[in-house]
Amino acid sequence: MPRAPLAAVLLAALAAAQSTPTYPNLVYANLGGEPLELDLYLPPNAPAPFPTVVWIHGGSWSGGARFPLPDEAAQLLGHGIAVASVDYRLTRDDGLYPGFLVTFPAQIHDVKGAVRWLRANATQYGLDANRIGAFGRSAGGHLAALLATSGGVSSLEGSVGGNLGFSSVVQCAADWFGPTELLQLDPDFTDPPGQQAYYDPPGSAASHLIGFDQPGQGLGVLREHASDPNAPYPYYLALARAANPITWIDAGDPPLFVAHGADDTTVPMRQSERFIEALTVANAPVTWDRALGYGHGLDGAHALAVDLFFRQRFFGACTVESACAGSASTGVCPCANFGGVGHGCANSVAWSDGALLTAGGAEASSLTLLALGLPSTTGCIVMQGSSTVAPSLWGDGQRCIGGVLVRIAYVQAAAGSVRFPDPAAGDPSIQDRSAQRGAPIPPGATRHYQVYYRNSAAAFCPAPLGGTFNATNAVSVVWP
Repeated sequence: MPRAPLAAVLLAALAAAQSTPTYPNLVYANLGGEPLELDLYLPPNAPAPFPTVVWIHGGSWSGGARFPLPDEAAQLLGHGIAVASVDYRLTRDDGLYPGFLVTFPAQIHDVKGAVRWLRANATQYGLDANRIGAFGRSAGGHLAALLATSGGVSSLEGSVGGNLGFSSVVQCAADWFGPTELLQLDPDFTDPPGQQAYYDPPGSAASHLIGFDQPGQGLGVLREHASDPNAPYPYYLALARAANPITWIDAGDPPLFVAHGADDTTVPMRQSERFIEALTVANAPVTWDRALGYGHGLDGAHALAVDLFFRQRFFGACTVESACAGSASTGVCPCANFGGVGHGCANSVAWSDGALLTAGGAEASSLTLLALGLPSTTGCIVMQGSSTVAPSLWGDGQRCIGGVLVRIAYVQAAAGSVRFPDPAAGDPSIQDRSAQRGAPIPPGATRHYQVYYRNSAAAFCPAPLGGTFNATNAVSVVWP
């Protein structure tokens, strides 16, 4: 049966999502007589209590709005997840909140206040106070990441909206291309892809964020005075560090999903790479989606990846673990073509970090495997093994599943991604396909998955070292 393009399937699903708030304009705090509000969207066809994702809009901390809800957040409603789209103080609104500043840490104080309000009012609105996540893009991604890493940091808690007897800690978070280390924003740009936004001048968005925005100031000046003990530099340096999600990382952080377009000229991808590296060193759980061919915006399979991430965190009937990364510290990639954190060995696609295999879903019957970062339209084989084996060279990559091998599916990539099962193609579940192939999966069994794919650029990793095929990382699934 012909497969519909993944983007078309997602758009059809998103079109069916609820776009009108169930409860609009809920006031979660009042600052100097001016309300801070959120819109609450409840899933139309799911039982309460609902897990909730706090959507944090972007806009350089100075613009943007909580409405309308974008597609990547609205899609969650179709899978039983409520969404709370929140206001926060914007740097352009100086004077709007009498007696209250609009510079950092105002933004994170507001978002944490919204999370506490949701917990305090969870019973009234049918929410599950123990399952709250955060999601944002650009400036909103920065705040979602900071919300995740700064749980328990008293200096960033604030008292906005009260409800101080309730926690502002989130159980998971997704950051789409958010800044993570302010003073390195301009130095992190490379050419290619180039630079369209500038953060060192005093009039920049990031300089406004910390209030170091008068003539003769700005992030560039602050970076030059990083070791200067004289006022006002220590105060603003401490403020900039406090605003960095990377500052607060530890092993106790909740699972994070981080995605960034490799061609982003507004927020350099290096910002997310720094974040991923620090999370990895701290042994904090993270999934890294390097979106090849994308700039300052994501959609398609990358939106599906976020959807699967939240479904797995909130509902997952199967235990899912990533393994067998082709990174420099663990991989055996034949041409030193090491991949990024959690990915397979790099392939011939420009800026490749290797192909990434993820998995997620609410029920075992809906568990979905999704591979990203593949050559655009390459042929792929989804493989299942009953055991793992030590990584061994396999074409341009490494193979790490063994035992009883089952070919689950052959799938043609579209726009560098594949999924299985694909409801639009009428695919059976992974369990059903395995049984059809003579290998039923008993309850409690663990199975291991890789996607093998054609990488036809022979010059990328030439024989005798490599070949014209490669593999993703592996994913291990404990089936209920």
